[in-house]
Amino acid sequence: MRAYISEGQAWAGSPPQKLCLCASSDVDGCCKRDAVHGRPALRSLIKRSCDLPLISQCDAAYLRKQETGRAQILLLFEVEPMLPEMSGPLQGDVCPVAVCCLEKITHPDLLHALAGGFDMIFLQTIGRHGLRDQLREVELACRLGAADRIKLFNTSRELLQGLSQGVEWHAPVDPRVLAVGSRRDSARASAAALLPLERKLVPLPDQSPYGAVVLDRDLCNSCSSCVWVCPSDALSLSENGCELNLVETNCVQCGLCVSICPQRALGLAPQMDLSAGAVLPLRLAPASSRSVSAAETRRQDVS
Repeated sequence: MRAYISEGQAWAGSPPQKLCLCASSDVDGCCKRDAVHGRPALRSLIKRSCDLPLISQCDAAYLRKQETGRAQILLLFEVEPMLPEMSGPLQGDVCPVAVCCLEKITHPDLLHALAGGFDMIFLQTIGRHGLRDQLREVELACRLGAADRIKLFNTSRELLQGLSQGVEWHAPVDPRVLAVGSRRDSARASAAALLPLERKLVPLPDQSPYGAVVLDRDLCNSCSSCVWVCPSDALSLSENGCELNLVETNCVQCGLCVSICPQRALGLAPQMDLSAGAVLPLRLAPASSRSVSAAETRRQDVS
């Protein structure tokens, strides 16, 4: 993954920053196209930045907010919108970023940007082919704390209307603190920062990449087929081989365990558990309770 990093964040009179998310094998096209316009050379993103390509923009927004107290607005697009002169002052500092492949900006990037410095994101809709996936990523981000802070736009008029409205100021978290581990870890940390402290269990739409596995113990015979097939090591057997354990933060809801179970004893529960126990291997839900999540089982254990 590579990115264009340019200096200056001002909206008026300066070109947008360039962000290239092409695979290494495809990046030559972007290099040649952008070189014609004299844009900055590509530099490789390493370590944490590899996982979060917008982290440089988040760092800058976080610092500006600390220094000026102004709201920060992130504008993401593939085709640069042609805006007329604004009739009044902007409601905050606008950071325009041209992304060569906007469909690769997904919910971890949106959540990290909103938790780490930006108060609002204006996201250009992509072509019909990828619009469905984009809407799914936006919905997932909204469920995980983005709420109404992501605005989709298709035309310059829609963008202008959005920029003319007020932007609510939100206290940021240092984006480097949120950029820990994998993109999944960052999404979870960002959701925890965006959601109220008392919100520990967040139900998610079907086909979300986070969730729990629920178990009907009356049907389970401890054959361990689900453990063998799990691609993320989310499932394991206890030392005595009689209980099935789940590390919920590792579960990607792929459904392989459900499909391979000969007893049809497993089901999926799309959700994000923000409690500390979600990172630990804990026993699955009790028998005859497919609607009970692993998080609810933990609470029963504690009580």
